[in-house]
Amino acid sequence: MPTWHTDRVDLLGDSAWCLTLYSGMGASSALAGADLLGTSLQRNPDNITRALREYDQRLRPFIATQQHLGCKDGLPMFVPQTRRDITVRTLVQRLTSNPVGKRVMAKAIAGQFKSKSVDIAAP
Repeated sequence: MPTWHTDRVDLLGDSAWCLTLYSGMGASSALAGADLLGTSLQRNPDNITRALREYDQRLRPFIATQQHLGCKDGLPMFVPQTRRDITVRTLVQRLTSNPVGKRVMAKAIAGQFKSKSVDIAAP
């Protein structure tokens, strides 16, 4: 959809962007979206149209990233398509089943979570 709002009516959560299970960000995105909407309305109390436009413009890139990563990174972990996917998933499960492996994996994949920990409502 080119926009999630018309006049004073706005789509929220899955009705607007519907992330897949594979992104692992459905509830988090709904909460982030609600926070951003509240913040946008608070910043623009006399101009709801502007608040909704700001909400849409700031949230859309975040949601697009989560949708892309869900297809790129999440799908092979949840639904492996190749032998390589199965091997990687098995290896990750084995590594994270002990404390040392958890620490190693946490450091190895920490960079992948930067896009998931953005405060989209921050100025």
